[in-house]
Amino acid sequence: MVWIVIALVLIAAVGPVFYLMPSKSSRRQAALRTAARQAGLVVEVGSVPKLDADATERVSSGGAPRDAKIDCAVYRLPLARRLVKAPRWMLLKSARENRFLDGWTTLTPPVAVPVERAAYWREVAGIVDALPGNCVAVEAGRQAVSWYGTERVGGTDPDTLAQGIRDGLERLAKVHERIERTASRQRC
Repeated sequence: MVWIVIALVLIAAVGPVFYLMPSKSSRRQAALRTAARQAGLVVEVGSVPKLDADATERVSSGGAPRDAKIDCAVYRLPLARRLVKAPRWMLLKSARENRFLDGWTTLTPPVAVPVERAAYWREVAGIVDALPGNCVAVEAGRQAVSWYGTERVGGTDPDTLAQGIRDGLERLAKVHERIERTASRQRC
C-alpha cells in the first residue's frame, strides 16, 4: 500500500513537468526560427487568406461568414534600402486560380511590374517555385521580401531550410534591386 501512495505522489509531482515539456515538432519549429534569425531573417507570426477553402470554412452552420485563413510564420528579408520603383505584390499558392504564375495567384493586382512582364514573371517563377519548405505565399514590398509558410520541417535540417529560404529571398531582392536601378537610370 505504501508503494502505491509513493508512486501516486511521484506521478503527481513529475507528471506536470512532462506535460510542460515541448513536443518534438515544437522543438523543430523553434530550431527553424532560431536558424532563420541567425541567417538574418526577421521571424513573425501571421496569416494569409485560404483561397481553396471549402464551404464550411467560409460560412458557419448558423450562416455567419468566416474568414478562411491559414496561420503561418512569416520570414522577412529586409532590403538594404527602400525600393520605390520596384514591383510590389503578394502571390498566394492556389490550386484553382493561376493568375501570373502556374499555381499562384494574387488578391490585388501587382504594382509597378516592368514593361517586359513575361520575362519578369518567368524569372520570379524560377525563384518562387524553388523556395523550400511549405511555402503558402511570397510577398515583395518596398522594404522587404517575405516567405509565408506553415513551417513543416519534416526531416529537413532547420539550418539548411532557413538558408534555402534566405537564398531564395535574396535572389528575389536582387531582381527587384536591378529593376529599381534600371528605373532610376531611365528617369534621369
